[in-house]
Amino acid sequence: MEDFIKKIGLYLFLLTSTIVLSQTPGFNYQALILNNEEIQIPGTDVTGNSIPLGSENIILRFTITNETGIEYVEEHNIITEENGMVSLIVGEGTPINFTFGDIIWDGKLKYLNVELNILSNDEGFVFLDSQKILYIPHKINGDRNIKIVNSLEDLTPPHNIGELIWHTKFGKNRNPTLLIWNNTNWVPVNDDYDNSNELGLLVVTDDSARTKKFQNPVVGDQVWNKTLKCIEVYDGTNWVSITTKVLNGLQQKENIIKLGGKLTEPTKITTNNTNTLAIEGLQNSVNNEDLVVVIDKNTGVLKKKNLIQVSQQKQVVILAKDGQLEFTIPLNFTNTENIDVYRNGVLINFTAINSTTIKLEPEAICYKNDKIRIVQLF
Repeated sequence: MEDFIKKIGLYLFLLTSTIVLSQTPGFNYQALILNNEEIQIPGTDVTGNSIPLGSENIILRFTITNETGIEYVEEHNIITEENGMVSLIVGEGTPINFTFGDIIWDGKLKYLNVELNILSNDEGFVFLDSQKILYIPHKINGDRNIKIVNSLEDLTPPHNIGELIWHTKFGKNRNPTLLIWNNTNWVPVNDDYDNSNELGLLVVTDDSARTKKFQNPVVGDQVWNKTLKCIEVYDGTNWVSITTKVLNGLQQKENIIKLGGKLTEPTKITTNNTNTLAIEGLQNSVNNEDLVVVIDKNTGVLKKKNLIQVSQQKQVVILAKDGQLEFTIPLNFTNTENIDVYRNGVLINFTAINSTTIKLEPEAICYKNDKIRIVQLF
């Protein structure tokens, strides 16, 4: 399954074929369409993951070919379901070349080529894959029909070599299959048929329906569970869900993944001169008791700290002279808001003379031995 996903690149398709006994012959095609946009969220390595492409207008183009060329082309203009699923009948689309009824199902190898056009991204059709297809019962040479049976016990011998039948529930997965009599046994016409690994995605309502459908599951069996809204694959012991886990600071609502959640492991964001990290639109703090974020100098881990613990201060006490107003402060300054001046313990106003000198307000003129305490934050 992993190789199949890699092969088609942007989208995941799961194909199943079943006979449709109606006025218009055809076979069922089901697929899970994934969004082709990568998810990139700071602090979380989920690049390359995709989510189902729900409620999108798409066109699926099906081309049936044989060893000599194209036999039939049709298109389906549809909207994906909310969970990204599509289900349609190949044979009931809009014919582009030839007609479905003219296809000769003679047991020779045919291929189903699938292309996808997501109308919202203006990229046109993207080729997805080419799969061998099973055969639909059809008149051969205009004079005989392939017999349709639900069980080999429905057949009465003798049988002729090369005789064809359409078995509606063949193999462990009970897939509809074209069989041929080889003078000993009824065997699938399709040379690569393997009922344990066919790309057949069956849809079940819940776990109970899945158990009834797969009474003796084999490794690789897979279903779309409508209740869980995910693909499940049998690993030989349990049914394992194939779905994106949302962890480590993320949360998921339906098919949307967004920031917000509990970190489950140490998380590191690496920046450089080009790829910087910025947070815009932060509110201004008016609370002196608010905390500030600091960075541990050894580990780089973010921590919180009280503002008074972050700020350092320098202070000096000067015994004033009689009539003194001007004083030199401990450090050069550019902002007087970082300086407080006290005269005999009382906070007083001042102005800056230059980057090293301040002048007290006239009403605070000093007497001899007044204590002037200058406190400077830096």
